[in-house]
Amino acid sequence: MKTVFVTGAAQGIGLAIARRFADEGYRVGLFDINASRCESLLTEPDFSDAIAGYCDVRDAESITSALAVFSDQTGGRLDVLVNNAGVLAAGEISNHSEAQIRAMVDVNVTGLTLVSSATFPLLKSTPGAMVINLCSASSIHGIPLLAVYSATKFYVDGLTQALNLEWESDDIYVACVKPPVIEDQIDRKSGS
Repeated sequence: MKTVFVTGAAQGIGLAIARRFADEGYRVGLFDINASRCESLLTEPDFSDAIAGYCDVRDAESITSALAVFSDQTGGRLDVLVNNAGVLAAGEISNHSEAQIRAMVDVNVTGLTLVSSATFPLLKSTPGAMVINLCSASSIHGIPLLAVYSATKFYVDGLTQALNLEWESDDIYVACVKPPVIEDQIDRKSGS
């Protein structure tokens, strides 16, 4: 059975992506800072065979622990990584608090990078593995009132392109999707 590990899977786009993979027959890993929400999803028929747990993408130890849980239950197989966890704070940059700025950079940049790096051994050992990074239409051109968020998504786009080339010889395909900016609860949580 093919497997997928989804960060920020408790709600919003991450949950929708997880449902789609479950519908396609994948064994889904639902990971988020809201572990109780992910664990409650295991009672749903779509996720009866899913794996759920805590993962704070800002913390390397948390990522390692989440991947250990996932790997133990999948025999080390990871077909698809979905880097979905993200934080958005809208408004003029001069009105953002330091905490808001750090949350966007810590989750959208550092978190995505840490998860990508930590999953590499599992991806490499799974033929034809894929990484899907959630980018944004705001990575195409800067958007007023989303300056920091937009900049973090430019980073994601650049990292995606570089990793796709770097990991090509390891049979790992790396791509990003660029949905329009939408407002949902996941955009307001840090570390999901």
